[in-house]
Amino acid sequence: GYFRITTHNGNTGFRVEEYNRPAFEVTFDKIETTYKFGEEITLTGKAESYSGVKLQNAHVSYRITRQQSWWWRWGGTPEHFTEGSVKTDENGKFTVVFIPQKADGSSSSRSVYTFDVEATVTDVNGETQVGTYSVTVGDISMMLNMEMPEKLEKSTDEKIVVSARNLDGNDIKASGTYRVFSLLENDSTHRQLLQGNFETGEQTELKSKLKALPSGKYRLRLLSKDDRGNDITAGHDFILFDYSDKRPPVKTNEWFVVKNRVFGPGKDAEIVLGATDDLNVLYELWREGVLLERKWVKINNGNRLFSIPFKAGYKTGVVLMLTYVKDEKFYHHSTELISEKEKTGLEVKLDIFRDKIRPGAQEEWRLTIKDAKGNPATAEVLASMYDFSLDRIYSTPKWVLSLPQFYMYRTAAPLEKDRSFNPQQVNGYFAVPFKNVESLFFDRLNWYGFSLYRYGRMMVRGVLQEKVAGVQADYYAAPMAKGETLQMAADVADNVLAE
Repeated sequence: GYFRITTHNGNTGFRVEEYNRPAFEVTFDKIETTYKFGEEITLTGKAESYSGVKLQNAHVSYRITRQQSWWWRWGGTPEHFTEGSVKTDENGKFTVVFIPQKADGSSSSRSVYTFDVEATVTDVNGETQVGTYSVTVGDISMMLNMEMPEKLEKSTDEKIVVSARNLDGNDIKASGTYRVFSLLENDSTHRQLLQGNFETGEQTELKSKLKALPSGKYRLRLLSKDDRGNDITAGHDFILFDYSDKRPPVKTNEWFVVKNRVFGPGKDAEIVLGATDDLNVLYELWREGVLLERKWVKINNGNRLFSIPFKAGYKTGVVLMLTYVKDEKFYHHSTELISEKEKTGLEVKLDIFRDKIRPGAQEEWRLTIKDAKGNPATAEVLASMYDFSLDRIYSTPKWVLSLPQFYMYRTAAPLEKDRSFNPQQVNGYFAVPFKNVESLFFDRLNWYGFSLYRYGRMMVRGVLQEKVAGVQADYYAAPMAKGETLQMAADVADNVLAE
């Protein structure tokens, strides 16, 4: 279990486990084929010791669960699908055969399910190990994906990449057609401007054609077919622009683009702010908490390029802030401008690497280390190792070398909007005249104090009243002595309280 030791100076936690080093492992062969519902699937597993000895004639029990998914977006909870048992052969291998089916009541023509297979193997010594494998099955067998920026500058080095993956997430080759449409202000399609063919990979031809289009907002649509003849589509909206544009490519009052935030001697930092209306912008340049420059700048239905030259006092970096209000809306843009530094770093290359070693054997790993200029560098190497089999108890977090950051710049506090820009609720009191209407009274029976709704009150014929234990009782007292009367009142009170 998990334990924690706590003192006045701090605390730490640790795990205590009953652990036996595993003698063998259970693995599955990877399948490259994609399957559809109703097709038989054969999984091949293997039980083998870490020294390479095959486990022969070992008992294997397997369990398969089914979970609906949509391109790795899980839905619902896993449900039992089937189970069974087999034996390993002379090579330590075993097979699990099943036919995937949709859940009852599923009528979608594009359903995707993941089937998780869990195989439990027990050897002659009673040791048990578990292996798992997941198979995704669907009506379609492929997904298209586009990698391109939301804002695409015509001269940028950023790439447009189209990729395709099967249901198991493996990259596959695909081809199809693309179309590019211009969009209106409400993002509806205006007209088609480009059309062509594509193959998965970097789209250099498409990017070259996009450069010839005017700046604006566009929609890119892809159409392909999977190996079953199903139409597979993908779409992406993006803004095409040029740093030299005189106006924003779309209707907006906050077109903010960082062209270059790294500056140095002879190299200015460049920021673009654009608007389709007229703006009065507060321009501020800060170095930590020190205001270096402040001025008002006008932007009249266009783009304004702010070019900030480098100065010796800017080595630690500065912050550019642009603040304005338009149509009762607050806008604030800021970016850090950092000085250009000499390229440093080490290039590490593994010349000899062994991922499997024998117990007690002396092994050698060889590395080549060069500096940023490609010259051999003198460096220290820290090598760490641990028992990988311990991950079966508790997975070890990914090892990450966190180096200290020497860029310790503290930005200035930005301007923020106050509550005057938020909706407010106002309460007030207003004199409203009312007409005085007299109440209406009707004849009613006189019950002389009798009520069926008052709790704790009981009426008995008579004229004398007594209070006993907080309960008032009316009773007939004429023929009784005083002591008898009190006794009756007590009996009545007990009955009322009991009820």
